[in-house]
Amino acid sequence: MKVVISGLAKQELAAYIRKHYRHDIQIVKQKPEFVLCYGGDGTLLFAERNYPTVPKVMIRHSRVCTLCARLARETILRLLVRGQYSLLEQPLLETSHRRKTMYGINDIMVAHGQINTGLRYHLWLNGESWGDELLGDGVVVATPLGSTGYYQSITRSTFQQGMGIAFNNSILSVGNIVVPEDTVVKVRVNRGPAVVAADNNDHFFPLQARDVVTIRRSHRSTYVVYFAGKHYRKFNVGIGESRMPLGFCQMCGKPMVR
Repeated sequence: MKVVISGLAKQELAAYIRKHYRHDIQIVKQKPEFVLCYGGDGTLLFAERNYPTVPKVMIRHSRVCTLCARLARETILRLLVRGQYSLLEQPLLETSHRRKTMYGINDIMVAHGQINTGLRYHLWLNGESWGDELLGDGVVVATPLGSTGYYQSITRSTFQQGMGIAFNNSILSVGNIVVPEDTVVKVRVNRGPAVVAADNNDHFFPLQARDVVTIRRSHRSTYVVYFAGKHYRKFNVGIGESRMPLGFCQMCGKPMVR
């Protein structure tokens, strides 16, 4: 089995594998069968950018790890070697600007490009204008997995299906919306500067006034290794051991309206 290891403490895990699994697991640099994410949520985001669509094995080495099973690394590696796992599909979002495409497993956001100025923008859902001009720090479009991150910090809620749209520090009293996953979201910058970014990626696209970006469910997905019968924390009860539930937002049959 060929794997790469992602995470700040990857050398620790590599030493353990070489000692206990040298005949079963080969650590490589290219063309892995699995990516061992030794860390937390941020490690998954980093691994997906570097090894897109390759199945990710989550091994907790961080307090915040939504997709980590409550299992020791020894148990996870043993189950992996034995083939006692399944693959859980995780949807991705995508956006393009000037022939460059960016993917997000958690979220894609359009934000103000200057910290001391607000962003003026318009929003369209499937070609229909959603209200008047909006003013604030920006807008976040999230997947169900991403709803436990920045989206939850803004809305104090999560969701389990569809796509969530959160308005960050809006001047107007605007609630979050959860829409079907095939919804096409368009954002036009009325007054910049602005940026569009995905996940914890330190690369972003700069935007100016009248630029339009489209955010949609990508045709591409990624996969996370799932161990059936093991305990996982549900998305809608918070994340980490010390955080209390902050709320729940379940997508209804129709998109929410203002």
